[in-house]
Amino acid sequence: MAIISFKYNFIFIKTVKTAGTSIEADLSQNVEDDAIVTPIYPPSALHTPRNWEAKSGSFYNHMSAAEVRKILGQDIFGNMFKFCVERHPITKCISHFHMLRNSPLHNKDGSYNLSWDDYCQAGKFPVDINKYTTETDGNRSLIVDKILRYENLEEDLQETLQQCGIMDFKLKSTEKSEYSVNKLVSVSDVTDEQREIIDQSFSEVKKILGRY
Repeated sequence: MAIISFKYNFIFIKTVKTAGTSIEADLSQNVEDDAIVTPIYPPSALHTPRNWEAKSGSFYNHMSAAEVRKILGQDIFGNMFKFCVERHPITKCISHFHMLRNSPLHNKDGSYNLSWDDYCQAGKFPVDINKYTTETDGNRSLIVDKILRYENLEEDLQETLQQCGIMDFKLKSTEKSEYSVNKLVSVSDVTDEQREIIDQSFSEVKKILGRY
């Protein structure tokens, strides 16, 4: 979870490597003072966390929609518009790999030195399906109302927020973009075997979304 706005009646669920921190930074400046805005790491001068500690439980960065519902209660949660962002598995994994290799927050001592192929073989990918679905008797169902496409993020985000009452929203922040400056792999470098491994790990995501 990243932001809950009661004024605009929406809940933004943050997923991994989908410009979530940039969205948080810009959205935090557009929602009311009473909105719930969770801390981000590392902190950003553009982002002011607030109201994230509650009697019923503390909200935190990257929490799932189901966890948000547990704290807010079904009545409030059910009446709010919930959305998140998803990304093509290949580019999502490439971005995740660059973060693990290049981010001083995730690789402080430089000990994470896996190659791209090692990363793929390890299979520890940023699969976020538990963030926006629930599972009952082996069957998954969406718990959010809309999943925006990362590939069309600015347009989808502006349209979505306009429907919520935030007009002319612009995504200006580029938080954590420096992780990919040292480019170690690109889409054209991904082998058929690596693509198959990634696709298999994201099979449930593709099934629930009906795309990718």
